[in-house]
Amino acid sequence: MKTTFDDATNEFINNFAKQMRDGNAAVFAGAGLSVASGYFDWKKLLEPIAKKLKLNIQDEHDLTALAQFFVDDRESRNDLTQILAEEFTRTNIVLSENHDILARLPIAIYWTTNYDNLIEQALRQAGKLADVKRYQADLAINIPKRDAIVYKMHGDISDLANTVLTKHEYEDYNLTRELFSNAFKADFVSRSMLFIGFSFTDPNLDYLISRIRTIQQKHSKTHYYFVRKDKDEKAHNRQKIRAHSLKQYGLRAIWVNEYDDVPDILKEIESRYLRTSIFFSGAAEEYGPFPNPVDFIQQLSMHLAKAGYKIFTGFGKNVGTHVLNGVLYAMIAENSKRLDKYITLRPFPMIGQNDRIAKETKATFRESIIKEAGIALFIFGNKLIDGKLLLSPGMKDEFEMALNAGLKVIPIPTTGYQSKELYDLVMNNFSDYYEDFPQLKEVFASLEQKVSSSEIIETVKTIIKTLNEY
Repeated sequence: MKTTFDDATNEFINNFAKQMRDGNAAVFAGAGLSVASGYFDWKKLLEPIAKKLKLNIQDEHDLTALAQFFVDDRESRNDLTQILAEEFTRTNIVLSENHDILARLPIAIYWTTNYDNLIEQALRQAGKLADVKRYQADLAINIPKRDAIVYKMHGDISDLANTVLTKHEYEDYNLTRELFSNAFKADFVSRSMLFIGFSFTDPNLDYLISRIRTIQQKHSKTHYYFVRKDKDEKAHNRQKIRAHSLKQYGLRAIWVNEYDDVPDILKEIESRYLRTSIFFSGAAEEYGPFPNPVDFIQQLSMHLAKAGYKIFTGFGKNVGTHVLNGVLYAMIAENSKRLDKYITLRPFPMIGQNDRIAKETKATFRESIIKEAGIALFIFGNKLIDGKLLLSPGMKDEFEMALNAGLKVIPIPTTGYQSKELYDLVMNNFSDYYEDFPQLKEVFASLEQKVSSSEIIETVKTIIKTLNEY
C-alpha cells in the first residue's frame, strides 16, 4: 500500500528532490541518526558522569555544561575521553535504513556532529568514494574522483581526545575549527540542507543556529528538519513555537508522528528523484512490421531528453545507437555540450558469450544501471539464438530487475516481440503494477491502438508525466 503524505511533506519531498537534481542538496546528521544504529543517545552516554557528580541526568538539559563539570571536577579530560572510547569502539553497531537511503541519494555534501564513521561506511557500501574532513588541514586536500565530502564538524572516532563535547570546547570552536565554521556557512547559504537526527533538546542544534545567525535570511536557501509531534498538547504547542522561531533562519519543520516514518519519506524522495530518469530496454535483430523503427527510436529518446528526462541505456543491438542519436539531436537543439546531463551509456563488456562469468557480469551491469532510473521503457526485444529468432531473454531479465528495484515499467506493445509479451502481462494484472496510478489503465490500453510514432510518443510522455505528478 502506497504511503500518503500531507501537503507540507509532499512539498518538502518535491523541493528536496529538485535540489538533488540541481546538485544543491546537502545532509546534516545529528546524534539521532546514529542512535538508530545502536549507539547511546547523549543523555544515556553521559548518565555515568552525572552519577559521579551526584546529579540526576533527567535534570540536566545542557549536556555540554555537564561534560564541562566533569572535566573540571577531574581536572583532566582523560576520563571523559575514555568513556567516549568505550562507547564508540563497540562492535554491535549496524547501519540503519536511513544511512543506506541517504548514501544512495545523489548528495555530494554530508555534515555531521557525530564522531562515528557510519556515514562513511554507508557511502562505501553504496560504491561511493568519500573525502572525509576530520581536521582543518583536511580542508586543503581534495581526494581525486571523490563522490561525496563528509565534514566531521566535531571530530572523529579515530581521535576522540580532540573531539568537541564540553562547553569550553564549543565556546572555543571558532578558534580551533574556524575553517569548518566558514565552510558550513558557505554550504548553508548555497545548498538546501536536510537536518536529520536532531531534536529540540539537542545542544548541538542551538550551537549550530548560533553560528548561522550572522547569515542574512534572504541569502539562505530553505532547509528542513524532522520533528516528532509530541502527544502532549502543551508540549506540542511549545514545539510549534520553537518551529516558528527556527523559520527565521530558513529552517522548516517536517512533522512526523514517529521517527520510524522518516525512512518512508526518504524513500519517497529517492523515488521521485529517480522518476526523472528513464531506462531504455531494447534489442532488435529485426524490427518486424513496425514502420520507420529507427526514426521512432530516435524521436522517442529526443522528445524525452527535451522534456528534461535523463536517459539510461545498456546499448542494446540496433536500439542503443538510435537512442543515443535521438539524445544528440536534443542536445543540438538546446545548444548543449553536456552529454552526461542527458544520457548514461553502459554497454556490456565484450566477453565470451558462453562463459558463466559473462552471464554474471551482464547481470551486474544490468542491475547497476537499472537502479539509477525510476522508469523503464521496453521496445522490440528479439535475438538470434542458435540461428533462430527468439524473444529476448535479456529484456525479460531487465523487466524483472526493474520491478525488483521499484521502477515503473512501460512496455510498448506495437513494437512487438518481447515488449508485446510484457505489455500483456502488465495489462492483465494492471493493479499489481500500478496500484497507486489506477487512472493510467485507459492510457496504457490506448498504447495498443496507436499507429503513428508521434501518437505513441505522446502517450508515453503522458504516462511518464503522470508518474511524476504528486
